Amino acid sequence: MAERSRLSPRELEQLARWGHERRFADGQFIQHQGDAGDAFWAVVEGHVSIGRFAEDGAFTAFAVLGAGDLFGELAFFTGVPRQVDALASGPARLIAIDRPLLRRLMSADLGWAELLLRSLSRQLAGALDIIDAERRLSSVDRLAQLLAIMARDSDSGDMVQATQQQLADLLGLSRVTLGTALRELVAQGRVEQGYGRIRLLNKGAG
Repeated sequence: MAERSRLSPRELEQLARWGHERRFADGQFIQHQGDAGDAFWAVVEGHVSIGRFAEDGAFTAFAVLGAGDLFGELAFFTGVPRQVDALASGPARLIAIDRPLLRRLMSADLGWAELLLRSLSRQLAGALDIIDAERRLSSVDRLAQLLAIMARDSDSGDMVQATQQQLADLLGLSRVTLGTALRELVAQGRVEQGYGRIRLLNKGAG
């Protein structure tokens, strides 16, 4: 079984004792692409949509995170600007983990260091999968892999909320090519398409 990368109830309780909780309303931005990464986030309650806004205002969701999930670690540890937008999907409570709080947590329990390494490794593995897919896979298999990565961190584990145009932009494909690939996945019984959403029917397909 894969090692967990989500905070346990005990870790959330510890974080709540030492951290400062912030509340966000539905649709409220938590971070913007390009922001400085002076802290990363832990979701205490509710859901957070991670993705990017295009110039036309369309939002492409990469993942929907829930209680115990972490995000923003890459910008925090590397010093590069935020690479994604994040906004509350419904009311949400979060805690920002800055360096003083992280040092306190790790001094009390080295398990925090292991958890962060697993979380970062999982993100890196997903990015490398996408890069590798661009070199060797067909548009159909590239789409299947992207959908699997996007669905992996959602609550259901099998649902992606994105339009065909948004998926085409992510893969660098034309809208026509993306539509053809998606119809092929539907014909193969690997996905089920709805309005603005796609459900994976075979989680091993990607």
